[in-house]
Amino acid sequence: MLLQKYFETRLDLIEKSLKHYLGTQTQPAKELKKAMHYAVFSGGKRWRPLLLLATYEMLAGKQSKKGLGEALKAATAIELAHNAALVHNDLPMLMNKAERRSKQALHLKFDNAVGILAGDSLYTLAFEALGEIVPPSKSLACTRILSLGTRSYGLIGGQAVELESKHRQMKLNILRYIDLKKICSLLQAAADMACVLAGADENTRQVMNTYAQNLGLAFQMIENISADYNRGSEGLDFDDEFIPKSKNSYTAFLGFDKARQSVEEMLDESERMLAPFERTDVLIEFVQMIKEHLP
Repeated sequence: MLLQKYFETRLDLIEKSLKHYLGTQTQPAKELKKAMHYAVFSGGKRWRPLLLLATYEMLAGKQSKKGLGEALKAATAIELAHNAALVHNDLPMLMNKAERRSKQALHLKFDNAVGILAGDSLYTLAFEALGEIVPPSKSLACTRILSLGTRSYGLIGGQAVELESKHRQMKLNILRYIDLKKICSLLQAAADMACVLAGADENTRQVMNTYAQNLGLAFQMIENISADYNRGSEGLDFDDEFIPKSKNSYTAFLGFDKARQSVEEMLDESERMLAPFERTDVLIEFVQMIKEHLP
């Protein structure tokens, strides 16, 4: 019950902050603003900003309330950047997705040009939020972290490699690279910004970076495993034989058992990493929630 209350209250803070930064849907550029709202308020789980706040509060302890407002700015920025990436990723010239979160993709709801501008605007708004963090030294550090997480060696680089590999037979290291960049980069940025804002040491930053990376990769592998196998008919047990649908998948490269084992090992490692810290309930819950989706 306490964990549920925690998630509810933090989600409420995140939603209010997002609404504050996105502002009203009025002129000028009304259509663009409507598109930005459509992208952000369309049912996202807010996993990244929740991870940032939870990590910050674990590390800051009794001092967390004092700096929670600054952490919330960083959490808002990470969610804006995440949605910017999704808008661009869905465009016809990239992955050409028709749906996002069970709704019409933004470029179909509006048009391609508005989709490009909406993604650009969400990215720049993210950095505006980071620019308001105090003290300025932490604002600068967080800006650098998000820049590194989204650049051509980060999230956007992952998108580029995925686009290049779209119609090719991939190797396991390429698939892993794409997921480490597209999925894990922002989770790692969220954890690292939380560390900076809480004044954590370098060793703690490395630990939380790996924790976040493991969560992201494990989650993506579970999505991959679940989507990649044709169970043949309803009611089959997972002991029955599975047939990979795609050659570019973890299950095709590793087989079902090894892919599943890899996920379990990453999640177990993430949980062990939290042992030296106090107030770890929320971060352990992140691990457990991902484990629940493991087929």
